[in-house]
Amino acid sequence: MMRRFYITLSFVVVCALASRAQNSLSFYHLGNATFQNSYYNPALIPEGKVFIGLPVLSGIHLNFNNKFNYKDVIVQGEAQKEIDLNLYLKSLQKNNMVSMTTAFNLFHLGITTRGGSTLALYANERIEMDFLYPKSLMEFVIKGNAGSKGETIKIGKTQMSTTYFREFGLGYSTNISSDISVGVRAKYLQGFLNGSTPGGFTADLTTDKEDYSISLDLQNATFRTSGMDIFQGNTGNLGTHLISNNNRGAAIDLGFNWNMGPDYSISGSITDLGFISWKDDIKNYTLADTTMTYSGIDLKDPGDLVQTIEDSLINKFKNRKSETDDPYTTLISPKAYLSWTYHAHNGGDVIATGGARYIQGQMKFLLGAGYRHSFGKYFVGTVNVTKLPQQFFNMGAALALKGGPAQMYLAVDQVVNYDLTKFQAIDVRFGINFIFGHREQESLVEQNKPKVKRTKAASQSFLGQKVEVKGQEGIYTIINKQERRKKRDYEFEGDPIPKEKNRFKQRSPKERY
Repeated sequence: MMRRFYITLSFVVVCALASRAQNSLSFYHLGNATFQNSYYNPALIPEGKVFIGLPVLSGIHLNFNNKFNYKDVIVQGEAQKEIDLNLYLKSLQKNNMVSMTTAFNLFHLGITTRGGSTLALYANERIEMDFLYPKSLMEFVIKGNAGSKGETIKIGKTQMSTTYFREFGLGYSTNISSDISVGVRAKYLQGFLNGSTPGGFTADLTTDKEDYSISLDLQNATFRTSGMDIFQGNTGNLGTHLISNNNRGAAIDLGFNWNMGPDYSISGSITDLGFISWKDDIKNYTLADTTMTYSGIDLKDPGDLVQTIEDSLINKFKNRKSETDDPYTTLISPKAYLSWTYHAHNGGDVIATGGARYIQGQMKFLLGAGYRHSFGKYFVGTVNVTKLPQQFFNMGAALALKGGPAQMYLAVDQVVNYDLTKFQAIDVRFGINFIFGHREQESLVEQNKPKVKRTKAASQSFLGQKVEVKGQEGIYTIINKQERRKKRDYEFEGDPIPKEKNRFKQRSPKERY
């Protein structure tokens, strides 16, 4: 009990530290209801014997996250709508991001053995785009340097990454005991398009106290690209590039699920631990490490303004810019999940989840709680409170419905706000799978629950005494631990005698025969 308490307490602390969120929590809370849930935790073994997924039909995932919305930028003026940049700045937090994720399933095939292990092969097409920027950069661009006299603005947390790749996964999951299941998945990655900034980029802008001149201290300013010219049609063959190229990588996923007794279970995973090495159609644009000062534009001759701007500012960067075709390597964004589940006596589950995603040197955390309920082997649904990155708490829901071999699933992390003028984030998943065969008497989420069957409080006789029955496990009846019975001595005929006397009563010769 104490070990369970400390594990639970540690999990609650992890969740409490997670002040920002990620995505797809409602779908994650479906447990092992669908084959796609194993993308988040390879230890989640779906109910069924054979799993088949068809291109696009079996899985589409769309995610978008932005800090501001339409009403944070556009306001109604006296005559027409106007852009209010001050209102936009107020909507930002210290560090912000614009993020978009798109994925669709090319195919999957999974087979479960009689022993309960599952071997799976699948392929997905994925696009991940992230732009991270500090509020101080936007303030400098919009307000200029008048309000930052004598101050240094650090814009080094500005990062950008766009990656289009395909993943081929081979996974294996199994039960290593009656309470613990584990899963592992190896993935081969094929990269098609990338544009990214490397780690270590720093840029400091300092405004002079006297003349308002701006000093820029720049380090590791590089923008790397692969496949840009091919997609624009300037070189190569796009069709051939999308079938095979030299941009290759690898990744691994790990997961577990642990039933801690009749009431609690814990599951966790780490996914997308991997990289892609980019070698085809490389163009890297670099500004040499430098410190430069910009004193402004001389407007004595406004007629020659364009030439003045080019001479005083643009040429300063041209002289420091270089272009290379050196290969480079990028990490894909690793993700981690940890869930604690309470199995209620009505057949439902109360779930709390914490996790994180690593993006361009920054951690983005998730936090959520929900309730899951399954009805037999054909339907499971969840309702959840979720918190996405840089967003307020919102409601989410998910369901998986099975009829015959076909299974339909749908999950949305924002189901309350439908006002498009206030739209900031959305996460939605949907698809249709085909499942053949099933394990006897197991629901869609049965493997996430302990194997002890609960019964209502009852009493039975145990060694002549009435005891309360806690549950049933196979042919065994579960009862509370009984106190050790006191040892007693008996005569031969069954009457009790003091311990110091002989165990058998002395009898006469006649009685012996």
